[in-house]
Amino acid sequence: MRKTFATLLVFSFLLAARSAGAQGFRFIQPIAVPDAQLRQAIEQGQRLRGAAAPGLRQVPREVVEEAVKKIYAAYNTPEFRQYLSERFYDAERLVEAVNQKVPREAKLRLISINSAQTVSQQPAKDEQGREVSESQVLVVVRAQMEFTNAQGFQRREGESELLLQFRETPP
Repeated sequence: MRKTFATLLVFSFLLAARSAGAQGFRFIQPIAVPDAQLRQAIEQGQRLRGAAAPGLRQVPREVVEEAVKKIYAAYNTPEFRQYLSERFYDAERLVEAVNQKVPREAKLRLISINSAQTVSQQPAKDEQGREVSESQVLVVVRAQMEFTNAQGFQRREGESELLLQFRETPP
């Protein structure tokens, strides 16, 4: 009798543990891309891998490198917000998360710019109403976040894709 009771007790614990574990699943929600144009530009850039799309003029690599360096230097500073486009999905939330979760002295050190592809170009007007060429460039960057915490000096290396927008006076 005791053996049967013990077996039933163990069996009921196993069922309870199994059902409790099943309730803890989390669903991954994809991050929405704000519009179809950006999604198409990213997909096209991934196919090109370092060259401009046919019929487009490549934005000079020096210009792209200078822009990336400015963005990474502004990371974790009040100036960082100015580099985010008005079309950047939930920009304020990103800035707030950086301010709250990233250590104050954290810096992003640029390791390399792996590729830069011009994925789209179109005519546009600047703030003064002049004709400009607006280019979107997909840049793959390898960087390292460096900071010091209670465990000492820390570094976190990673790779990011940036979609940069450039406005130039047409040649």
